[in-house]
Amino acid sequence: MKTMLVIAYLMGDHVIDTETLDAANMEACKTTKELALAANTPITTRYGSNVKISAECKQVASAAERKM
Repeated sequence: MKTMLVIAYLMGDHVIDTETLDAANMEACKTTKELALAANTPITTRYGSNVKISAECKQVASAAERKM
């Protein structure tokens, strides 16, 4: 399994952009999520204050795992 942090930028309940960051494991993903959404970071300052940011950690099967 691969762990990813998926970030969505929302305006008026519509996703206007997404970003995906690789993480070593679920714990690392949660830490990255907290740091990414805290204070002024490239993620929080990418758009204006009218854009909401949602982020979640997901585990996704790799291509090799999906073939099994």
